[in-house]
Amino acid sequence: MASYAADEPFVDSSGYTPSFDKIAELKKKLRISHAHSLPKASWVDPELQPQNARDGVCPVLQLSLQDLRELEEAYTIFELSGLPLNELQAENFPLPTLSGRISQHRTRLATTQPYFIIRGLKPQWFDKYKNVVIFTGIASHVGTKRALAPGDPNVLHHVTNMKPSGENQKENYRGPANRNIALPFHTDYGSILSFYLLSKAAFGGDLYLADIHDIIREIASSRPDIVTTLQEPFLNINAKAEDAYDERPLLFTLPSGHMAVQASRSRLFGTACRPRPASLPPLAPQQVEAIDALHAAGQTVQKRVDMRAGDILFFNNLQMMHSRDAFFDGNEEENTTRRYLLRLILHDDRADGSWEIPPQLASTWDELYNHLDQEEAFAIHPELFSYKAAH
Repeated sequence: MASYAADEPFVDSSGYTPSFDKIAELKKKLRISHAHSLPKASWVDPELQPQNARDGVCPVLQLSLQDLRELEEAYTIFELSGLPLNELQAENFPLPTLSGRISQHRTRLATTQPYFIIRGLKPQWFDKYKNVVIFTGIASHVGTKRALAPGDPNVLHHVTNMKPSGENQKENYRGPANRNIALPFHTDYGSILSFYLLSKAAFGGDLYLADIHDIIREIASSRPDIVTTLQEPFLNINAKAEDAYDERPLLFTLPSGHMAVQASRSRLFGTACRPRPASLPPLAPQQVEAIDALHAAGQTVQKRVDMRAGDILFFNNLQMMHSRDAFFDGNEEENTTRRYLLRLILHDDRADGSWEIPPQLASTWDELYNHLDQEEAFAIHPELFSYKAAH
């Protein structure tokens, strides 16, 4: 009986996946050794923060029976419109009542509530296409734009353990998102990250969030020099062209005084099957230490997100770093499930969204979001992430 998760031994010499011993030693240097149960971003006014967030519980919008009816009606309206998926926007996926409830959470993503869950969908009731339409339709009420990695038309990505298929298996890129390994704290590219959990692993695979304000507070208490390093330029791999790169910091201070982070480990180290190009200067030792410190401190202030099948998680990707545990998938013959999420990366340019984008990221955001809807492609069936879309 073949398990979904049957996999070859995994060796990563790129630096993307730091060793346990390395992080343990770094935690000693940072003088941190345990996880706080209820991390709170220091800049957030407790009186403005929702009570459930102050209690350490992820804010949840629970779908009612009326909401589910609205979603069914919206799906029917879009299906009858004959429009392609890349033209699916809030105006052709109307949610008369639910949209207002979503907006109550959406408008706080950039300020006082950087994450929330929409709960109550039953993905097992829908086919692949309907799950994609409902996810994309709901997401269109959170973000007005979908991110498109330069050179990769796919805006919808499948986060699940899978292997290359076809004759050129060894030539296909298979990054961390399509393996069952643990992922260290990192960010993707874009403003709002959204995950639709279709099914859970048999064991493991928990997702964690850590607020950059909490992370930096932990680091600064003993190693302010690391914070300084994070604010200095790093050579990031730019996957749109061979040997291309972007030079910018990983940590930013916004005009409001809040902090933002953009730290994609695949753009810094490369990955096991696509290491950092030899044509680029290697990362300096203090830079490697600073990147790994984000992970070490992140583990100290992390909060596990209690996701159930059918949940859609939205979070501020400029404020919240994320990681996950390694996992084991179930067995088809025993009718147990595998870890399977869909990902969309969004931006909300509505006036009430209040998004601040660091000036150093302006050109990157322009590449991600300044495109025609018709340029977007939706992979309905599972496909491996391309390196251009990796994190």
